[in-house]
Amino acid sequence: MSNTHTTPIVILKPELGMKRWIWPGIFLILGLIAPFILPGDKWIRVAALSLVYVALASGLNILVGLTGLLDLGFIAFFIVGAYTTAIFTVRSFGPVLEANPAALMWVLPISVVAAIVLAGIAGTIIGYPTLRARGDYLAIMTLAFGEIVRIVSINWTDFTGGAVGIRNIPPLSISSGMVPPTVTYFVLFGIVVILLVALASLIASPVGRAWVAIREDELVASSMGIRTRRYKLLAYVVGASTAGVIGVFFAHMNQFVNPDSFTLEDNFIVLSLVILGGAGTFWGPITGAVLWIFFQAVAKDIPLIQSHPEFRTGFLALIVIVLMLLRPGGIVSKRLELTRARGGALPPQGEVQPFAGAAPKATGEVVLAVDRLKQVFGGLTALESVTFQLRHGEILGLMGPNGAGKSTLLNAISGVTRATSGTIEADGERIEKLESSAVSTRGIARTFQTVRLFWDMTVLENLLVGGHTRLAGFLPKFLSPFPFVRRGERATVAEAEAVLSFVDVWEIRDRRASSLDAYQQRRVEIARALMTRPRVLLLDEPAAGLNESETRDLARLISRIREQHIDVILIEHDMDLLMGVSDRIVVLDHGVIIADGPPNEIRKNPAVLEAYLGSDAK
Repeated sequence: MSNTHTTPIVILKPELGMKRWIWPGIFLILGLIAPFILPGDKWIRVAALSLVYVALASGLNILVGLTGLLDLGFIAFFIVGAYTTAIFTVRSFGPVLEANPAALMWVLPISVVAAIVLAGIAGTIIGYPTLRARGDYLAIMTLAFGEIVRIVSINWTDFTGGAVGIRNIPPLSISSGMVPPTVTYFVLFGIVVILLVALASLIASPVGRAWVAIREDELVASSMGIRTRRYKLLAYVVGASTAGVIGVFFAHMNQFVNPDSFTLEDNFIVLSLVILGGAGTFWGPITGAVLWIFFQAVAKDIPLIQSHPEFRTGFLALIVIVLMLLRPGGIVSKRLELTRARGGALPPQGEVQPFAGAAPKATGEVVLAVDRLKQVFGGLTALESVTFQLRHGEILGLMGPNGAGKSTLLNAISGVTRATSGTIEADGERIEKLESSAVSTRGIARTFQTVRLFWDMTVLENLLVGGHTRLAGFLPKFLSPFPFVRRGERATVAEAEAVLSFVDVWEIRDRRASSLDAYQQRRVEIARALMTRPRVLLLDEPAAGLNESETRDLARLISRIREQHIDVILIEHDMDLLMGVSDRIVVLDHGVIIADGPPNEIRKNPAVLEAYLGSDAK
């Protein structure tokens, strides 16, 4: 592959269109004028409490909505933040703050940093053991963790004050005396705006795309180079830190904390708010939290609710059930913005070289070597002593009847499954024990027998996931909304558009993957694999479901990919396609190689004819 790389010429659209600012503008305007239009201090306090739940729901949405991790113990992180500031401002710095209330200006930031650290540690503690858990097991483990934290706060009386809790937490003011609710409200509003901006920036970055990719299809996310366990753990840490920060300000707003402030019911309420508003959206949890908290305040004046307070939570459960039936996506259906970089004009044909990778190899040099590979599942031997080589400059076809072990072989090469024995070398490096994310970074990309795109993402966002390893970096930089953070992303968008142009689907780059037809899906999946800048591309039955014309187009595309110095291993049941594009064909039958040679020899090979046609083949 040549070292020279012509940068795609792409005219970038303005990144900050007016439509992007509609929802943030509404939120800011309503948030700023709320204290002046609400009728009295009571409703200002309600508005302040709604901001607390906005932050909680947004933090939980990172886990539940984006990453697909059900957490029923999320309030535990809220408890950590609240008790952290209570201990700091009452036990540690209480005398200082009594003598000089203005000292809160430097004590509060210390509390916030401590809450972020401790809540992040708590998120790691609960996150790490649950990385392999799913469904009910994950829910039970997180629920147990939340209860453990609450019970500890009850019983560790010397530290937390036990059932009585900690009182006399200083209000959010640097002066002594009563603090108007408006002051508390605006402090909380400012903190929540900062949190939401940071979360929005993180979501519209490689981190947010990695979370959504894991939720959509963890196996494919890993094959794109995403270290899935690391990003799931990161989701716990980010969600926990968000809850910890707002817990600090909740404690100062109430001026006391005790275990009754954080009940098991609160976990289900916050989860319900995420579902009510729209899990996996940005504005859904915000909308759900504000509507529910104000509904609760209004409901307190209803005689039936006054007589039966427990009905309030029952109403929430009923609303969620009805909404899931009528509007499963929640109140807000506006999809997430997973990138803020946008492309523009179609890259000029013939002037774009979208692929850049390692130094070129000599034609015929071995790029992939499989030696005595064996794959056993229980008592079934899927592959038995498979040995072959892929040389630079060739398209290698894998052929065999159904159940011959072709896809199993590709799974072993790509790290989806680990071979029982044998070796796999890519450019001389052993890779048979590597996970699929590590195999991807070694220059091996793949598609799947059944198309597996990230269906809720656009075509462009799918390709940006393919470029993930070039965009991943230090987390704090992605928390910033400033344009300089997106320089690398803009370059990758340009490369993605060049790849889309190469596979002739540039015009659908802004469409959701779920809206594409079968042929478009296949091409987008190939384009996404090409975005990893592979040296070897594994194609698993790419012509499945395509008509004759589309299959011919696919054959031309595969040949063009080889011209880009990318070597191809192709599994295909369409014999005309396989024989037409392959330079060499390896034939498998019952996990054993029965033939290896050029297509004209394979056509006449007696062992191949017998495998396909039976023992009576002539």
